[in-house]
Amino acid sequence: MRRDIENPEGKARGDSVLKTLPDALQEELYQFLRRNTQAKTLAWLQETHGIQIKSGATLTEFWTWYPKSNFLRQAAQTSDELAETLTKLPELKITAEQAREVAAASFEIAAARNRDIDTFALLGAGEDKRFKRQLAREKFEWSKKTEAEKGLEALHAEIKGDAVALQIFEQLRARVKLIQEGKV
Repeated sequence: MRRDIENPEGKARGDSVLKTLPDALQEELYQFLRRNTQAKTLAWLQETHGIQIKSGATLTEFWTWYPKSNFLRQAAQTSDELAETLTKLPELKITAEQAREVAAASFEIAAARNRDIDTFALLGAGEDKRFKRQLAREKFEWSKKTEAEKGLEALHAEIKGDAVALQIFEQLRARVKLIQEGKV
């Protein structure tokens, strides 16, 4: 358990206790708090669940945190289910990575509908990680290419716009492919 200046005994903060409750109990607490006073909710937590919270501020923190947390949990679950469903549809011929990209987009759409700035900040961080993964994947794919393929790509970049050169290039690429496959 973390010890710091604000919490020198290292005890869990009240709001973190509430944030680590099982999902069903968090929902029950949120619904109870919607219909009752903080004092009554504090007593209910103690009597019904044996959870002792000393501050109404803890309940206020939970009250503002829970809807966002619940939304993120549900959106993530929906995205996971979408990715799984997409990979099970053979007519789509979609890879697991492509399915995850579509699922991530669905999560972003849900966040946009929710207009949650904190979620958008998280998505920005996720987008940065996704971009870095894409760069790493491209670097890996480039490292797998043979020197002949790299040379052909460089040559292709040089002759763009020259129709005759492009026609000869396509013949050369086809010939290199045959050589690599051992057919020549």
